[in-house]
Amino acid sequence: MAKRGRPLSKQWMNSNDAAAYLGISPRQLRKLRTEGLFKLGTHYRIISKPGAVRPTYLWHGDRCAEALEVPLGRRGGGRGRSLLSIIASNAR
Repeated sequence: MAKRGRPLSKQWMNSNDAAAYLGISPRQLRKLRTEGLFKLGTHYRIISKPGAVRPTYLWHGDRCAEALEVPLGRRGGGRGRSLLSIIASNAR
């Protein structure tokens, strides 16, 4: 088992599967990519054909989970809590 009781990832997965694996919404996944937390080539790949109207992403579940473990204070904001702990507390 991976940390926090998640099943081991199949490594690269589509956006819906990655969001479910991470315990966040697909919208939050896109937002974190846009904000720069997830890096192209490390955390996600673009697999759509060049010139496609909308890109198609594959996500590396374990690497994304590791990025979410970094406390916000070490990412340049927040008060030292990881994003997953904030999401969990907001869900209560």
